[in-house]
Amino acid sequence: MEKQIDFNGEWSNEYDDMAHKIIPAYHSIYELTQHLLRDRLNNEARILVAGAGTGKEIIDCSQNNPYFSFTGFDPAEPMLSIAGQKVAAASLENKISLVLGLIDDVAEKDFDAATAILVMHFLPDDGTKLNFLKGIANKLKPGALIVLVDLEGEIGSDEYNTLNAAWKNQQLFVRGKKDRVIEEFEIREKEVHFIPQKRIESLLTEVGFTKIHKFFKAYLFGGYVAIKR
Repeated sequence: MEKQIDFNGEWSNEYDDMAHKIIPAYHSIYELTQHLLRDRLNNEARILVAGAGTGKEIIDCSQNNPYFSFTGFDPAEPMLSIAGQKVAAASLENKISLVLGLIDDVAEKDFDAATAILVMHFLPDDGTKLNFLKGIANKLKPGALIVLVDLEGEIGSDEYNTLNAAWKNQQLFVRGKKDRVIEEFEIREKEVHFIPQKRIESLLTEVGFTKIHKFFKAYLFGGYVAIKR
């Protein structure tokens, strides 16, 4: 059986250690996101975090912005369990709520902002990406902010081939684990649902976001900020 990216399996235990090694400028994604949030939000802001994972994003942001409150959701129980342990260890239970499930399982509404970082690229573009963004938009106030970061591109295009090859070169140079790196790239191309920038912008527009700006690019990773109409 071919290996898969399984966030209910071994990936839940490996994610924190591996993410910063695999993703170019990983820490910059979260640093830049926090500055986007701080620039737009007041001290009492409520932030929705899609794909809370093992809790790194939500805990770092809470510790750096103690007046914000957060609700994070994730369907992967092992990862969210790790996040819950971290939240408790950091004594942030009064600032961070975690929901096991999908966007429709979040009861709260009228958030001031949402983040969806390294999540949507796992969803197929058969209406699932659209419904994911629509669900987030429905939980936000008018004028609220969304920060979206995903793998992007059109497989087979010159841009995709150039950037993917450079990323693979970087991984081989930095990590040196040739067989594992090659395997990861093969799995990723099968399981990540790449769409180009124009399609990402189109989906955001369709569900009611405007003032869409690209704030981040690192090889095949792209980051966007937008406002709910």
